[in-house]
Amino acid sequence: MVLVSAWLPGLAQGTPAGGVRGQVLNSASNTPLPGIVVNVSALGSQAIVGRATSGADGAFRVTGLTPGRYHVHIRALGYAPWDNPTVLVASANVDLGTVRLVNVALELESVAVTAKRQDVQLAPDRNTYVVRDMPTAKGGSALDVLRTVPAVDVDIDNVVSLRGNSGVTVQINGRPSPLKPAQLGDFLAQLPADMVDKVEVIPNPSARDDPTGVAGIINIVLKEEVDAGTTGGITAAGATNGQANAGVNLGYAHRALSLYGSYGFLRDRRPRSEALLRENDYLTPLTYLDEFSTRIQQRRIHTLTGSAGYKLTGHDDLSLELLYSSRHDDESNGITYRTLDATHALTNVADRLSSGTNQENDFDGAIGIKHAFADKGHKLSAELRAVRHSEGGPTVVAAHDLSLTGAPLGTTEQETQQNLERPEENSLKADYIRPVASGVRLETGYKGSFDRFHTALDTRLLDAAGGYAPDLSRTSDFVYRQDVNAVYGMLTGQRGKLQWQGGLRAEHASMQFHVASVSTQFDNAYNSIFPSALAAYNLDDATQVKLSYSARIRRPDDADLLDPIPHFVDPLNLSRGNPSLKPEHTNAFEIGFQHSTGKTTLQVSPFFRRTLDAVRTIRTIDSAGVTTRTFANVATSDSYGGDATLAVNGTRLSGFVGTSAFRQVSNATNVAPDLSIRTFGWRARANAAYRVSNTVDVQALFTYQAAMTVEQGTNASRTQFNLAARQKLMQDQLSLTLRVIDPFNTSHERGTTTDPRFTLTSDRARAIRGLLLSASWTFGKPEKGKDTIDLNGDGTP
Repeated sequence: MVLVSAWLPGLAQGTPAGGVRGQVLNSASNTPLPGIVVNVSALGSQAIVGRATSGADGAFRVTGLTPGRYHVHIRALGYAPWDNPTVLVASANVDLGTVRLVNVALELESVAVTAKRQDVQLAPDRNTYVVRDMPTAKGGSALDVLRTVPAVDVDIDNVVSLRGNSGVTVQINGRPSPLKPAQLGDFLAQLPADMVDKVEVIPNPSARDDPTGVAGIINIVLKEEVDAGTTGGITAAGATNGQANAGVNLGYAHRALSLYGSYGFLRDRRPRSEALLRENDYLTPLTYLDEFSTRIQQRRIHTLTGSAGYKLTGHDDLSLELLYSSRHDDESNGITYRTLDATHALTNVADRLSSGTNQENDFDGAIGIKHAFADKGHKLSAELRAVRHSEGGPTVVAAHDLSLTGAPLGTTEQETQQNLERPEENSLKADYIRPVASGVRLETGYKGSFDRFHTALDTRLLDAAGGYAPDLSRTSDFVYRQDVNAVYGMLTGQRGKLQWQGGLRAEHASMQFHVASVSTQFDNAYNSIFPSALAAYNLDDATQVKLSYSARIRRPDDADLLDPIPHFVDPLNLSRGNPSLKPEHTNAFEIGFQHSTGKTTLQVSPFFRRTLDAVRTIRTIDSAGVTTRTFANVATSDSYGGDATLAVNGTRLSGFVGTSAFRQVSNATNVAPDLSIRTFGWRARANAAYRVSNTVDVQALFTYQAAMTVEQGTNASRTQFNLAARQKLMQDQLSLTLRVIDPFNTSHERGTTTDPRFTLTSDRARAIRGLLLSASWTFGKPEKGKDTIDLNGDGTP
């Protein structure tokens, strides 16, 4: 369907009617596009005031229009958007001439479901959520942005998941991050929300994309587009919960040069707490261990982004993108241990106090070049990228025996820890696109990714002589290297109402990691093939169905997963990696149905995923009462269910409601006979904005995740609610936003781990409840372009 939207002032009745006419052609074949429906809408209304359908020659004519100014915007599924300037319609018909639509079947054109801003774009291969102006994320971080997106979840440890699976690849500007889940979560927590433009959710990526991430891809697109001229903005925010941030951005574009830069500062000192109650069933008589910890981090974060683009010639573009972030943490953590007998009577009390600092630095830089050949759609591009990350600092720990009333009795242990984490990645990629027939394009490319990951832990105990001696059982030096060379090929095309895409990616991966403290080295090399396919069929102008498939992989490339040396916060809770872990392999199938009617768009996507060698967390307890968390490959894990998203737009109300329900069946008999599960989970999210007036709007976000059975236990249900109101001033240059964060104090995660030898219940919370006030000011104006043309020959636009 082609939609022509018109805005015109109301004029007196009886004025001679005019119209709009033209012809729509396929730019590649220069052939007419018949059957195109053309709708014309009045100013500030969704009501259609005129309609026409293009004939066999592609010609259309909309008549009976009241004279006035119209803005004409043409879109069609499978073609690039086409815009022309303001049109003045008088009593005669205005001839738009020939409208040549460029076929972009490769992009799998989305359907926009908002009238003024495309807040939600639902496409066959991805859903895009524009968040650049979302009040419920103002003054927050990129994680707050992700919490507004359907099917995406962020837990209390800042681990991101999609459809309940944490094996998701998070990209920044289309580039996968080499950071591991815990590091990535911390990085996203220091990326101001005001730097994020939109979020793309790609559950079944094509062969063009890296196959890592069995759950799919979440792409966070930062603000880097620059209007002609000089523009910028300043943001400042403060909250009652100890959170504050400020930022500034500046853009400049003139002729061949475009520049953009931003700076953000974030301070966060919201505390976290965790309560654990362990029933020691392996002991006779039964005992209990009651733990309570409070962790306070005072974070100061500085983030810089920059981009530059230069048109070398009419066919060649050069680009540079940079991101740098620095974070300093002052951290303290206190744990109290209370031992209870079978009657819950208190028998022993102890504590463990730690304090330290942590310094983190991140750098991500990419330089790229693009060449456009004379033929339309014929392109070549290349990019070189470097990523560096470093994190670490000293920690001092002291343990004490306490009386039953909590009075100190003496120090039982003192130690120091120095940790280091240093992942890095260098990559080179090249992509080539060429039309090979009418409506068909070939895409091929290469990517080489070379990762290094180094972690070290040095633990020293205070000895009787007053010095600190190394604790070799908790000293680790872990070095991981991984090289992946990949080539891919894809064909994409459109024939009538059918869009299709098929591709194949071949990879050679070599992996090596070395544990210096135990003089052990592990090597592995293997080849993999990753096919992908997608077909989308337009039943009519408003309805589309699709079918897609992709093969994915999740490589165990994290020290937390592989390092066999124990790491722990306290002596009773250890974490130990498994160097024998194998990669997860997933085959993902998805069906989609999408229907748009006026103000609403409905998308329903049933899916099925089968994962071989799925990695799962396993907890055990020894005779000394020490709980160890480790990891194992279970034979298979099947997940099947569906997503549904309803997006609504109108003159005052807009937003979406999304829900995801799935059944998970795992076969873990290869690990333990009672570890397999059959479970059902579902979650829902609603995000609604209401325009009270032209300068005031309110927005509410509600999220619910139902309780769910998992391997070795259950996770309790979770809810979250945020509310925001915004006042726009100075012709929208200044806006004031008030956020009500977690008003019902529901930011908790509760769960139970069940084992024949113990039962462990946990309650983790983060103090995010509060009010946040932010102010944003935009300045500068873009250069005036040729926004209007004279189509009537009378000298008026």
